Amino acid sequence: MSTRRSIVAVVGAAALGVLAASCGSGGRPGVAELRSSGVGIIADGCSLVGQLASGVVVDRPGQVVTVAHAIAGATSISVVDHADNVHPATVRVFDKDRDLAVLDVPGLDAPARDLASVQVGPGATLTWSRDGGVTYDAAKVSKRLTVTIEDIYVEETVERRGIEVYGDIRVGDSGGAVLSSTGDVIGIIYAKSRTRDRVGFATDSSELRALLQTMSDTPVANGRCQ
Repeated sequence: MSTRRSIVAVVGAAALGVLAASCGSGGRPGVAELRSSGVGIIADGCSLVGQLASGVVVDRPGQVVTVAHAIAGATSISVVDHADNVHPATVRVFDKDRDLAVLDVPGLDAPARDLASVQVGPGATLTWSRDGGVTYDAAKVSKRLTVTIEDIYVEETVERRGIEVYGDIRVGDSGGAVLSSTGDVIGIIYAKSRTRDRVGFATDSSELRALLQTMSDTPVANGRCQ
Protein backbone atom coordinates (compact mmCIF):
# COMPACT_ATOMS: atom_id res chain seq x y z
CA MET A 1 0.00 0.00 0.00
CA SER A 2 1.06 3.52 -0.67
CA THR A 3 2.17 5.37 2.47
CA ARG A 4 2.41 8.87 0.99
CA ARG A 5 1.03 11.30 3.54
CA SER A 6 -2.09 13.16 2.43
CA ILE A 7 -2.79 16.88 3.02
CA VAL A 8 -6.53 17.02 3.57
CA ALA A 9 -9.32 19.52 4.21
CA VAL A 10 -12.79 18.59 5.49
CA VAL A 11 -15.56 19.61 3.10
CA GLY A 12 -18.68 18.27 4.83
CA ALA A 13 -20.72 15.09 5.45
CA ALA A 14 -24.10 13.59 6.30
CA ALA A 15 -25.46 10.72 8.42
CA LEU A 16 -25.38 7.06 7.34
CA GLY A 17 -27.69 4.19 8.24
CA VAL A 18 -27.12 1.06 10.29
CA LEU A 19 -24.46 -1.47 9.30
CA ALA A 20 -25.83 -4.41 7.30
CA ALA A 21 -26.46 -7.58 9.31
CA SER A 22 -24.20 -10.55 8.69
CA CYS A 23 -27.08 -12.68 7.44
CA GLY A 24 -28.63 -9.95 5.31
CA SER A 25 -31.93 -8.22 6.11
CA GLY A 26 -34.49 -6.04 4.41
CA GLY A 27 -33.11 -6.96 0.99
CA ARG A 28 -29.55 -6.10 1.96
CA PRO A 29 -26.80 -8.53 0.93
CA GLY A 30 -25.28 -10.73 3.61
CA VAL A 31 -21.57 -10.90 4.40
CA ALA A 32 -21.03 -14.03 2.28
CA GLU A 33 -22.41 -12.28 -0.82
CA LEU A 34 -20.41 -9.13 -0.11
CA ARG A 35 -17.20 -11.13 0.31
CA SER A 36 -17.77 -12.79 -3.05
CA SER A 37 -17.54 -9.34 -4.71
CA GLY A 38 -14.04 -8.80 -3.35
CA VAL A 39 -10.97 -9.95 -5.27
CA GLY A 40 -7.20 -10.00 -5.11
CA ILE A 41 -4.85 -8.43 -7.65
CA ILE A 42 -1.45 -9.85 -8.67
CA ALA A 43 0.58 -7.60 -10.98
CA ASP A 44 3.81 -9.01 -12.41
CA GLY A 45 6.60 -7.46 -14.44
CA CYS A 46 8.08 -4.64 -12.36
CA SER A 47 10.07 -6.73 -9.88
CA LEU A 48 10.98 -10.30 -9.07
CA VAL A 49 7.95 -10.51 -6.78
CA GLY A 50 4.45 -9.64 -8.00
CA GLN A 51 2.70 -6.56 -6.59
CA LEU A 52 -0.33 -7.54 -4.49
CA ALA A 53 -3.47 -5.45 -3.97
CA SER A 54 -7.20 -5.74 -3.40
CA GLY A 55 -10.04 -5.02 -5.78
CA VAL A 56 -13.83 -5.12 -6.04
CA VAL A 57 -16.32 -5.96 -8.79
CA VAL A 58 -18.28 -2.80 -9.58
CA ASP A 59 -21.26 -1.94 -11.75
CA ARG A 60 -21.28 -5.12 -13.90
CA PRO A 61 -19.87 -8.68 -13.74
CA GLY A 62 -16.23 -8.96 -14.78
CA GLN A 63 -15.43 -5.29 -14.15
CA VAL A 64 -12.92 -4.85 -11.34
CA VAL A 65 -11.74 -1.61 -9.75
CA THR A 66 -8.39 -1.32 -7.97
CA VAL A 67 -5.63 1.26 -7.42
CA ALA A 68 -3.46 2.40 -10.31
CA HIS A 69 -0.24 2.29 -8.29
CA ALA A 70 -0.56 -1.49 -7.84
CA ILE A 71 -0.69 -2.29 -11.57
CA ALA A 72 1.50 0.52 -12.97
CA GLY A 73 3.86 -0.89 -15.59
CA ALA A 74 2.81 -4.51 -15.03
CA THR A 75 3.11 -6.83 -18.02
CA SER A 76 0.74 -9.43 -16.58
CA ILE A 77 -2.25 -8.82 -14.30
CA SER A 78 -4.26 -11.57 -12.61
CA VAL A 79 -7.41 -11.40 -10.49
CA VAL A 80 -8.01 -13.90 -7.67
CA ASP A 81 -11.66 -14.50 -6.81
CA HIS A 82 -13.18 -15.43 -3.44
CA ALA A 83 -12.82 -19.14 -4.28
CA ASP A 84 -9.09 -18.68 -5.00
CA ASN A 85 -9.46 -19.10 -8.75
CA VAL A 86 -7.05 -17.01 -10.85
CA HIS A 87 -8.26 -15.07 -13.93
CA PRO A 88 -6.27 -13.04 -16.49
CA ALA A 89 -7.21 -9.35 -16.68
CA THR A 90 -6.70 -6.47 -19.08
CA VAL A 91 -6.70 -2.75 -18.27
CA ARG A 92 -9.60 -0.62 -19.50
CA VAL A 93 -8.92 2.58 -17.52
CA PHE A 94 -5.69 3.78 -15.86
CA ASP A 95 -5.64 7.13 -14.03
CA LYS A 96 -2.38 8.11 -12.33
CA ASP A 97 -3.94 11.23 -10.77
CA ARG A 98 -6.99 9.57 -9.20
CA ASP A 99 -4.88 6.44 -8.41
CA LEU A 100 -7.65 4.27 -9.85
CA ALA A 101 -7.76 1.59 -12.52
CA VAL A 102 -10.50 -0.53 -14.05
CA LEU A 103 -9.83 -4.09 -15.21
CA ASP A 104 -11.79 -6.30 -17.57
CA VAL A 105 -11.95 -9.91 -16.33
CA PRO A 106 -14.21 -11.92 -18.68
CA GLY A 107 -13.95 -15.20 -16.77
CA LEU A 108 -14.82 -13.74 -13.36
CA ASP A 109 -18.14 -15.02 -11.99
CA ALA A 110 -18.77 -12.73 -9.02
CA PRO A 111 -21.62 -10.35 -8.14
CA ALA A 112 -21.06 -6.68 -8.91
CA ARG A 113 -21.60 -4.01 -6.28
CA ASP A 114 -23.36 -0.76 -7.12
CA LEU A 115 -21.84 2.67 -6.52
CA ALA A 116 -23.42 5.00 -3.97
CA SER A 117 -22.79 8.53 -2.70
CA VAL A 118 -20.59 8.86 0.37
CA GLN A 119 -22.17 9.55 3.73
CA VAL A 120 -20.49 9.63 7.14
CA GLY A 121 -21.24 6.82 9.57
CA PRO A 122 -21.09 3.00 9.90
CA GLY A 123 -19.93 0.93 6.96
CA ALA A 124 -17.38 -1.76 6.16
CA THR A 125 -14.21 -2.55 4.24
CA LEU A 126 -13.74 -5.38 1.75
CA THR A 127 -10.08 -6.35 1.26
CA TRP A 128 -7.93 -9.30 0.16
CA SER A 129 -4.67 -10.87 1.27
CA ARG A 130 -2.80 -13.87 -0.16
CA ASP A 131 -2.96 -15.73 3.16
CA GLY A 132 -6.45 -14.74 4.30
CA GLY A 133 -8.41 -14.32 1.08
CA VAL A 134 -11.25 -11.78 1.04
CA THR A 135 -12.04 -10.16 4.38
CA TYR A 136 -15.11 -8.14 5.40
CA ASP A 137 -14.56 -5.82 8.39
CA ALA A 138 -16.83 -3.31 10.09
CA ALA A 139 -15.57 0.28 9.70
CA LYS A 140 -16.70 3.88 10.05
CA VAL A 141 -16.52 6.68 7.53
CA SER A 142 -15.24 9.60 9.62
CA LYS A 143 -15.06 12.47 7.12
CA ARG A 144 -15.38 13.50 3.51
CA LEU A 145 -12.21 15.17 2.32
CA THR A 146 -10.58 17.15 -0.41
CA VAL A 147 -7.18 15.52 -0.78
CA THR A 148 -4.08 17.29 -2.09
CA ILE A 149 -1.43 14.70 -2.93
CA GLU A 150 1.15 13.73 -5.53
CA ASP A 151 0.19 11.52 -8.46
CA ILE A 152 1.39 7.93 -8.25
CA TYR A 153 4.77 8.85 -9.79
CA VAL A 154 5.26 11.77 -7.36
CA GLU A 155 5.69 14.12 -10.32
CA GLU A 156 2.67 16.42 -10.06
CA THR A 157 0.41 17.66 -7.29
CA VAL A 158 -3.22 16.74 -7.81
CA GLU A 159 -6.49 17.27 -5.97
CA ARG A 160 -9.24 14.70 -5.61
CA ARG A 161 -12.20 13.88 -3.39
CA GLY A 162 -11.68 11.31 -0.68
CA ILE A 163 -12.88 9.92 2.62
CA GLU A 164 -11.27 9.14 5.96
CA VAL A 165 -12.03 5.64 7.25
CA TYR A 166 -11.68 4.32 10.79
CA GLY A 167 -11.22 0.57 10.96
CA ASP A 168 -8.78 -2.30 10.60
CA ILE A 169 -6.85 -0.75 7.70
CA ARG A 170 -3.67 -2.70 7.00
CA VAL A 171 -0.64 -2.31 4.78
CA GLY A 172 -1.61 -4.16 1.60
CA ASP A 173 -5.29 -3.14 1.62
CA SER A 174 -4.92 -0.71 -1.30
CA GLY A 175 -7.63 -1.24 -3.89
CA GLY A 176 -10.09 -2.61 -1.34
CA ALA A 177 -13.60 -1.22 -1.18
CA VAL A 178 -15.25 0.93 1.46
CA LEU A 179 -18.90 -0.16 1.60
CA SER A 180 -22.02 1.63 2.77
CA SER A 181 -24.44 0.03 5.23
CA THR A 182 -26.37 -1.38 2.26
CA GLY A 183 -23.31 -2.95 0.64
CA ASP A 184 -22.71 -0.36 -2.06
CA VAL A 185 -19.20 0.87 -2.94
CA ILE A 186 -18.54 4.38 -1.63
CA GLY A 187 -14.73 4.45 -1.79
CA ILE A 188 -11.52 2.68 -2.85
CA ILE A 189 -8.75 2.45 -0.21
CA TYR A 190 -5.39 3.87 -1.25
CA ALA A 191 -3.40 4.53 1.96
CA LYS A 192 -3.02 3.84 5.66
CA SER A 193 -2.28 6.76 7.99
CA ARG A 194 1.34 6.96 9.13
CA THR A 195 0.49 8.77 12.35
CA ARG A 196 -2.94 7.54 13.48
CA ASP A 197 -3.75 3.96 14.37
CA ARG A 198 -6.67 2.31 12.52
CA VAL A 199 -7.12 5.24 10.14
CA GLY A 200 -6.99 4.95 6.37
CA PHE A 201 -7.89 7.00 3.31
CA ALA A 202 -10.01 6.12 0.30
CA THR A 203 -10.90 7.80 -2.96
CA ASP A 204 -14.51 9.02 -3.04
CA SER A 205 -16.98 7.08 -5.22
CA SER A 206 -17.72 10.29 -7.15
CA GLU A 207 -14.19 10.07 -8.58
CA LEU A 208 -14.80 6.45 -9.56
CA ARG A 209 -18.13 7.30 -11.18
CA ALA A 210 -16.42 9.92 -13.34
CA LEU A 211 -13.65 7.44 -14.19
CA LEU A 212 -16.11 4.80 -15.42
CA GLN A 213 -17.45 7.28 -17.96
CA THR A 214 -14.04 7.19 -19.69
CA MET A 215 -14.12 3.40 -20.15
CA SER A 216 -12.34 2.05 -23.21
CA ASP A 217 -13.70 -0.89 -25.22
CA THR A 218 -10.15 -2.10 -25.82
CA PRO A 219 -7.11 -2.49 -23.56
CA VAL A 220 -5.22 0.69 -22.62
CA ALA A 221 -1.68 1.36 -21.41
CA ASN A 222 -1.08 1.06 -17.69
CA GLY A 223 1.80 3.50 -17.33
CA ARG A 224 5.28 2.56 -16.28
CA CYS A 225 6.76 0.88 -13.22
CA GLN A 226 7.16 3.09 -10.17
